[in-house]
Amino acid sequence: MLRKAILFIGLAVLVACASDIPSVKSLAKHQQSNPASDKSDDAYLIGPGDILSIGVWKEPELSKQVSVRLDGKMSLPLVNDIDAAGLTCTELRNQLTEKYKDFVDVPEVSVTVLESRSKKIYLLGKINRPGEYVLQKNMTIVQAISLAGGLAEWADSSDMKLIRKINGVERTFKVDYEAIVSGEDLSQNVLLQPDDTIFVP
Repeated sequence: MLRKAILFIGLAVLVACASDIPSVKSLAKHQQSNPASDKSDDAYLIGPGDILSIGVWKEPELSKQVSVRLDGKMSLPLVNDIDAAGLTCTELRNQLTEKYKDFVDVPEVSVTVLESRSKKIYLLGKINRPGEYVLQKNMTIVQAISLAGGLAEWADSSDMKLIRKINGVERTFKVDYEAIVSGEDLSQNVLLQPDDTIFVP
């Protein structure tokens, strides 16, 4: 995954030299016009590494904190291995409710994401600690760079790139990080999405 991101960065830089790159402001406008329904547990897709809280009302021995394994499954009392990856919390809750009906009268099941570890972002270029990072909820460009130790010496903070896949197509957007941290244009400090790549020249 990281190697793929690095290869794409090379292509993105070549494209940047050949044509104008839209500002990340266009993404900011899109996020403002589309309320963040994807932040809810109803839209979040569970993935390997995520830590979930499974609650069964009045059944403390069945209520557990579990981690989704790399194979996408998780293990629970009585029902053993359950496929969780690729499901929303609501879909998983409905499956567990059906399975626990064999053991509990009218089970009331809750599923909550405690820690999201399956969604990743990538920071490359003149970053103090470049690499792959877990995407935290509501993480912005500034927060991601801070998590990676900030910009390295000689970084061009006014000509960063955000690379994002939109409808299956990789798109590159220019980010003026200097304008964000100076307070001149906070609208460029957009929320990040899974598999976003930030490149600092």
